Amino acid sequence: MPFDTPINATDASFQRVVMQASTPVMAVFWSPEQTAREELDAVLEEAAEAYAGDALVVKLDVRDAPEARALYNVNRLPQFLFFRGGRLVARAKGMPSMRALRPWIEYLLERGPKPTTGRPRSEEGPAEGGQPVTVTDATFDQVVLAADLPALVDFWASWCGPCRAVAPIIEELAQAYGGRVVVAKLDVDANQATARRYRVMSIPTLIFFRNGQEVDRVTGVRSKHVLEQKLEALI
Repeated sequence: MPFDTPINATDASFQRVVMQASTPVMAVFWSPEQTAREELDAVLEEAAEAYAGDALVVKLDVRDAPEARALYNVNRLPQFLFFRGGRLVARAKGMPSMRALRPWIEYLLERGPKPTTGRPRSEEGPAEGGQPVTVTDATFDQVVLAADLPALVDFWASWCGPCRAVAPIIEELAQAYGGRVVVAKLDVDANQATARRYRVMSIPTLIFFRNGQEVDRVTGVRSKHVLEQKLEALI
């Protein structure tokens, strides 16, 4: 009977469910702390139903699969590993839409070419430049931590005078560094989980990321020249 829903697996079942599967497998590593679970579940359920009988969709909470995570060097989450005949043939990172994920599954099933991008991007990902992208608790990991580019995130609030003062500079940087740096804004009032996660105690706080890790931060209003220097060092 074809599986038309995602299968939950652990280190104990990884060999049987993934490596010894008779059909191709899309194994998805995730964690409740770093993944928008409801959004991911919706995409995976749609994929499992659409490809029932052709491919398996397997979910691995990294807390239950630390050995498999280490074996395949899974860092950024969520991460998609595509197996054919027990062999890893592709991997992709980030939170996708079903439309973005479909070409990867078609490649897994040898029905299409390998996608050229490094991860199945969401259609709501950052623009190439012009305006800062707005991020939330649900999209922060996807847009910032899983980005192929370095990132600058402006933690701000609408009532904050200094935040309004620095906003035009952030917009200028987004335009100047489009395609080289992800420039994002996060409203700390509406997204308190991420603000707490990065211990943002006063605003504006500007945090610089590379490869999903914080590498620098400044608090308060800084000149465009100072921020440009930090971005040049980041690149």
